[in-house]
Amino acid sequence: MQWHRARVLLAISLCGLAVAAQPKRTFTLEDDRFVRDGKATQLISGSVHYHRIPVPYWRDRLLRVRSMGLNTIEATPLCRHMQLYIPWNYHERFPGEYFWDGMADVFSFVELIQELDMLVLLRVGPYICAEWDFGGLPWWLASSQVVGGGKMHLRSSDPDYLEHVDRWFDVLLPKVAPYLYQRGGPIVMVQLENEYGFIGKADDKHYMRHLVKLARKALGDEIVLFTTDPPPNVEKGSLPDDEIFSVVDFGPGWYNLSDAFGAQRRYNAPGKSPPLCAEFYPGWLVHWGEKMANTSAQVLTDSFSEILSYANGTASVNFYMAHGGTNFGWTAGAGIALYGEQGRGESYQAHITSYDYDCMVSEAGQYGQPGIGGPNKYQMIRDAVKAHTGVDPPDSPPPPTIKAYGQVDLKRSVPLLEALPQLWSGDGIMSKRPLPMEEYGQGGGLILYRTHIRAAALQNGAELDITHPVHDYARVLVEGKVIASLDRNKGAKVSLPLLDKDTADKSKKMLTLDIVVEAIGRDNSGSKFDFKGLVSEDVYLNGDLLQDWRVFPLELKDTALIPFPAQVQPHPNTQPTPTFYRGTFTADAGLKSKDGILPDTFMVMPGWTKGVAFVNGFNLGWYWPKAGPQMTMYIPGPMLRDGENELVLLEVEEGAEKPTVTLGDTPNFFGPEPKKQQIDQQGGMVTTPMRTGRAEMYSQAWQLFEDDTDPHGQQLIMQQ
Repeated sequence: MQWHRARVLLAISLCGLAVAAQPKRTFTLEDDRFVRDGKATQLISGSVHYHRIPVPYWRDRLLRVRSMGLNTIEATPLCRHMQLYIPWNYHERFPGEYFWDGMADVFSFVELIQELDMLVLLRVGPYICAEWDFGGLPWWLASSQVVGGGKMHLRSSDPDYLEHVDRWFDVLLPKVAPYLYQRGGPIVMVQLENEYGFIGKADDKHYMRHLVKLARKALGDEIVLFTTDPPPNVEKGSLPDDEIFSVVDFGPGWYNLSDAFGAQRRYNAPGKSPPLCAEFYPGWLVHWGEKMANTSAQVLTDSFSEILSYANGTASVNFYMAHGGTNFGWTAGAGIALYGEQGRGESYQAHITSYDYDCMVSEAGQYGQPGIGGPNKYQMIRDAVKAHTGVDPPDSPPPPTIKAYGQVDLKRSVPLLEALPQLWSGDGIMSKRPLPMEEYGQGGGLILYRTHIRAAALQNGAELDITHPVHDYARVLVEGKVIASLDRNKGAKVSLPLLDKDTADKSKKMLTLDIVVEAIGRDNSGSKFDFKGLVSEDVYLNGDLLQDWRVFPLELKDTALIPFPAQVQPHPNTQPTPTFYRGTFTADAGLKSKDGILPDTFMVMPGWTKGVAFVNGFNLGWYWPKAGPQMTMYIPGPMLRDGENELVLLEVEEGAEKPTVTLGDTPNFFGPEPKKQQIDQQGGMVTTPMRTGRAEMYSQAWQLFEDDTDPHGQQLIMQQ
């Protein structure tokens, strides 16, 4: 990858020398049009996230998206174009430590887009949203070990926040510069921030002007810089006139196009406002416990065609998403829905692991939505592009190979507490009072807090008060047995039961109390910190303050450390306790594609409750079939190997009665009640209007939901 990049950059440089006499490459805004190299251009684009796709599938997914017609031949007035975010926290994972390899090798992804003869709209943040953990902001901004940690005003001109942003942009933007279109690369526009209008103020432009200054210093004056906001928020989220190019985002049928693009035009300089919907939503985000988003394919297609024809075909559009991918590991974000008087109540809503998004190319690269239902959006959009351009799109790549490998018996198991000495060397981190996980240098996963309590405190029942609701869920154990659970949405106090006979008979004066906390995902609105773990130092048992804790951060980076027994033991499901399970399955080398990749598969998990899954040590993310709607987990073929493959689950609630899973060939987003959704006449799943998370912010901004209708009187079929 690194040698390849050097070769491409050298080629760009030499090309610049060789064609010095040729016309200069330009991409500008003129007469309310995009103009590339002197020719008016219409952008028909799709968002694809490199950080949600295994590297061996980057080319495959780009080709599938391109085959919809989002790329077209050079002779047409259309621009071949992809849009992508750069998540700050995916690259600067610790202060001053940067990662650019593997799935973080964004510039190899950009080079691949150029190799496929497409252009790039790059969104560099520093905040991106994207339903990504903390909206792309680094977790360590919450740590007291960094300047302003946990106290700085995020996404503002707070000097402490800007110190970290400046350092990041000083690293990132010089890497971006060689890939600008004017310098021979594919990047034609660069977005700063994202939907800042949700928290910005119309009379405070210092923060956005600071970002523009940083970008101009590193990238020059020729690159088009832009912002994206919903139409009512443009003034609060952007800068006026030609300081930056302001564009809008919205979904199918949400707006009269003249109103939406009019809001954009009023804030841009005259003649420099080509209509652009930078996020046009073919689906929507989904939280655990909701129904799967499945918007009407016909409404989507009709609205898309309307945009393409708007203002004599001068409007441009980007699908968010064209292909969504997967929130592997600890990368999924969450929403916070407000309720009650003046919105003082908060409901935490974590995003599912799949980022399928009900878009045209599914999580596994399939066309349409085999795990959701409805007409084939891929084919309908492909046909609409052809009808508008008159150009035949490229041939569609063959469907991906997905195999049902069969049942996997998880024959070996070990409780989390028994594995603890191998997962964390020593007796934990000494802490007088419990602190959030960020204070222990931890970005995600689970964290165990341990202290000792008097046995007498539980003999007549007890109350545990952690003062502030846990972030996000937890199991409370005494002497290794689960006696209670904590839920971020259910308060900070929990009643503890009487000691059972086995524990009481031990005649111990002191007992071990463990609180195992699950951090499911940080709020991705980027408006405030979302600390993880126990977020109050004050933990009380029957009113007595508990002190002298041992803390065990559990990011689970190496499943080889888990001490599974050599011999198969009886299934330990006598009591629900966090437990690791291990099984193996075989993949025949003869199944490999011409690229040397084994077929994908979907893990079906009947009877399992909630936890995290690993295949060959790779963290697939959280599963939660008890909540749904995601009932299967996508396992990409590149994560598999010839012969024996290892599957590990950490079940945090209660394992299946029969500890097995099935590797099948079909995704399922219908859970936990099969086929509970209804197909409407247009092919979309009818669900109740969206009112949660990011959707709630939209509803508050647009005031569209008083009568559960959109501005045109059509019921929104988004997500409750």
